[in-house]
Amino acid sequence: MKTPHLFKSYSSGVLGGGMTVTDTFYNRYVDKKYRCDDPSIEYQTFLQENKYSYDEVVGLMTSVFLCDRAVYTYNDHGLTITAVITAGVGNAVDIVSGMRTPYDAAPGTINMFFYVDGNLTDSAFLHGIQAATEAKTKTLGDLSVLDAVSKTKATGTSTDSICIAASQTGKHCEYGGSLTALGQGIGKLVQVSLLDALQKYERRKEERRWM
Repeated sequence: MKTPHLFKSYSSGVLGGGMTVTDTFYNRYVDKKYRCDDPSIEYQTFLQENKYSYDEVVGLMTSVFLCDRAVYTYNDHGLTITAVITAGVGNAVDIVSGMRTPYDAAPGTINMFFYVDGNLTDSAFLHGIQAATEAKTKTLGDLSVLDAVSKTKATGTSTDSICIAASQTGKHCEYGGSLTALGQGIGKLVQVSLLDALQKYERRKEERRWM
């Protein structure tokens, strides 16, 4: 995705992890069997060979079909947030179960992008990540998604990734907690987008089962 101008972002991406300023965001599809000793170098090489921008970008990976993404927008008194989420739960994990899960480091399965038309402080960015994580865990719990090993409710998957990017113009957001427009907007977007994306994921699984 290209934004109309440079956005400040915080992400856990393979490329552009941490804080960066960019107008280019990737959610790259790779096969479930993808394995690489140095995914960041491989990712940059892939972009370069295919003549895509590869310098100062944010890049996540997923083994979920990109056409099954969910895209929703939230508006509240001058604050606009757009979420783009791809999701699958084939490697769902309960992070507090105390049991090691036998998963290899596969590409991110729940990838969440949030594009905010607002001016966020660093604290607000971090609050936004917190809000998204809380909402993700709540939604997975409501759906009774289980860790395959511990059989307890999953808190996520073993390789989830997130990116929150902001235009740094418009409405000022000092904080992004659960009682703010930013926090509540992200939370609501996660709920509706994740439900939608997982429904698409389950339909896709069913279709492949009968192929």
